[in-house]
Order: sequence, then structure tokens, then C-alpha cells
Amino acid sequence: MEERIALIEEVCGHDARITVGSFEGLLVNHAVERGATALVRGLRAVSDFEYEFQMAHMNRKLNPDIETVFLMAGEE
Repeated sequence: MEERIALIEEVCGHDARITVGSFEGLLVNHAVERGATALVRGLRAVSDFEYEFQMAHMNRKLNPDIETVFLMAGEE
């Protein structure tokens, strides 16, 4: 987990609007605790989209104020 956090901070840490960390429990609850308004999720394949689409809908039911944004990853 520490290595993943360090890699993300290396890429995005210069932007004060972005925070990186880990948590336990529901993502939408963690987002509220952190004051987040959007969740950014990466997609690698169609199967990722199907799963993430279901999760985004459930998160929207739990908290309609938090938006989910999907980014398509490159093949590498």
C-alpha cells in the first residue's frame, strides 16, 4: 500500500486539490470524511467497466453528491 501511495503522490502530489491515502470501509463514506466531491476510477477492460458501473450506481444511491469519473488506462 505504501508503494502505491508513493507512486500516486509522485504523479499527482504537486496538485494541492488531490489527496492520496488508504482507508477501511465504504469508499463513499471515506470520500465524505475527506470532503471529496468526485471519485476517479481507472478502467483497463470491459469487465472493469461492468463492475465499476455497478459500484458507481451504488455509491450514487448512498450519496448523490459524489460524482464518479472513469479514465481509460493505456494497454501498458
